[in-house]
Amino acid sequence: MARLCIRVAPNDHPTDPELNKLRTQPGDVVCIVNDDHQFSQGELNCGQYRIIDVPGVPQIELIYLCKQHVDDVEGNPIQRRLWSLDAAALRVGQWRDRTSATQAQIDAIVITRAS
Repeated sequence: MARLCIRVAPNDHPTDPELNKLRTQPGDVVCIVNDDHQFSQGELNCGQYRIIDVPGVPQIELIYLCKQHVDDVEGNPIQRRLWSLDAAALRVGQWRDRTSATQAQIDAIVITRAS
C-alpha cells in the first residue's frame, strides 16, 4: 500500500516571494512511501501535511503525482508539480478528515497544475 504525504498548508518563503515557486504548494504530494513507513510526530502534527493511505496500490502507481516541471518558458528554474490534488477539495466535505482513499478517489481530485 502507498501512503501519500500531501502539503495542506501554504509554504511561502519567509523573506523572498520570488522563491515561492521553488516550494511545494497546498495539494502537492510531497512524497509517497510504503505503508510501513512511520512518520514522526512532528510531521504528523505540524499542520503542514495530511497523510492518506491508499490500500492495495503500490507506490509506483502514484509516483506520477511527484513528477515535476523544472524550467519555465524563459528557462528560469522553477519547481512545481505537474499534477496536484485539488487543495479546495482536501479542505471540505468527505476529504477534510480522510486518512485513506482508493486510487479512484485520489484520481477524482487530481488536477493538472503545469505542462
